[in-house]
Amino acid sequence: MAQMETEVLIIGGGVLGAVVARELSHYKVDVILVEKEADFGWGSTKTNMCIVCQGGDTLEFRPEYHRSKLVWESMPLMEPLCRELDVPFKRVGELALIRNNEEFSKFQKLKSKAEKLGLTGHQFIDQDNLRQMEPNVTREAIAALYDPNIAIVDPVRLTIALIENASQNGVKVMRETEVLNISQKVNQFEVETNRGSIQCRFIVNAAGTSVEKIARLVNSDDFVLYPIKGYVGILDKNLGDLIKHEIHMRPDAPGQMNILTPSVHGNLFFGTTMQPARRGDYSTTRRIAQIGFENVRKIIPDLSEKDIIHSFAGYLMFRNWEVGWHECVVQASRKVPRLISICIGYPGVSAAPATGREVVELLRREGLKLEANSKFNPIRKASSVFNQLSNEQQKELISKDSRYGHVVCRCETVTEGEVVAAVHSEATTLDGIKFRTRAGMGRCQGGFCTPRVVNILSRELGLPEEKITKKGRDSRLLLYKTKQLLGEER
Repeated sequence: MAQMETEVLIIGGGVLGAVVARELSHYKVDVILVEKEADFGWGSTKTNMCIVCQGGDTLEFRPEYHRSKLVWESMPLMEPLCRELDVPFKRVGELALIRNNEEFSKFQKLKSKAEKLGLTGHQFIDQDNLRQMEPNVTREAIAALYDPNIAIVDPVRLTIALIENASQNGVKVMRETEVLNISQKVNQFEVETNRGSIQCRFIVNAAGTSVEKIARLVNSDDFVLYPIKGYVGILDKNLGDLIKHEIHMRPDAPGQMNILTPSVHGNLFFGTTMQPARRGDYSTTRRIAQIGFENVRKIIPDLSEKDIIHSFAGYLMFRNWEVGWHECVVQASRKVPRLISICIGYPGVSAAPATGREVVELLRREGLKLEANSKFNPIRKASSVFNQLSNEQQKELISKDSRYGHVVCRCETVTEGEVVAAVHSEATTLDGIKFRTRAGMGRCQGGFCTPRVVNILSRELGLPEEKITKKGRDSRLLLYKTKQLLGEER
């Protein structure tokens, strides 16, 4: 087993671990980031609804909450960050639908609250203007509270871009590396992983749903988190023009939400049903799906269940469910020097930029010396997205590499050239390709392109097709060749 040394070890390759790594790469600091999965952003990050919000229309955002501070500080940082990293970002605005005078009165109070907090831009939209902005919303809506600041991103691509830029600037990254144990010594930690031990002076615990587990390894039980499970459904891209804004409506039942939002890739996402759940249970049920669909039809009545192409469940970690999802964990341990734990819950992606900066400041207070890295390069260029290029650009790309003329995924028009580029950027699994290129995210959910992607991965990685996995570890897609069952392998 290998033995490594570093100044700062970041545990977790979700959006929070990734943004801390990128912030630390501004400085001459030796950093290693470890992620237990085969790729980045596969935990709570990928179950995000893509929304960059500021919370002016919800009661849970209050100035006394640390989470609110991080979200508000992050709002002006997100767009320039995405521009530097060449990550899709789109400002869509938000419409909170109002159905009656009672709701209108509540939203008047929320608007006043937002203005007192310095959250600008909120305005009421009357029914006629609402119809012009969103002609397909329910006729029950008599008005809406509009926030022009709300935006959407791709949280997994943002995470991957942060990691890639951090790596370009000197951060060492290790995937499929799970922390098994941590020993605390006088001035350092000894971190045992499945790939060897790592000695470090500082630890940033950004382990997502495992953040408590990592903290307990060094008896740093400074906080207790509660897992909250949510359901998200994805609608066919051919409905992408149905709405232009993120739209939500106050739920009729407690413990639920009712949101419909565009995504940067054209699909619509809807989310509902927030409730305490058993950690690690990512299952969805027909009952939860029906609740979600019934709720979203209160926003757009003409939707059909046939429009749903995929759904998933994910977890948010909250500090205290009983009194609300108010607070986050971004703190130096009171018991263990040089250990920083971070977990935002909702909305982690929105709060990420400011969280990265705050964690660096916490590390400085804990004794980390920070000297500016004069060679730091903030620019990361993404690979070409074939279906977003003009005809002339597509022809030029194909003339340079004919593999861009071979469409692998029909639903999303993903080419062989894009899949190969993703492999060369260290995508080694089917899901790694999916989140980088969207091959398999269309209407057929990989029914057409999966065999072709497996073949390309096999060829480019120099592995038999039976060794290709969906998401690493034991998730093989092909167990054996057909004729092996007949004893006629050849």
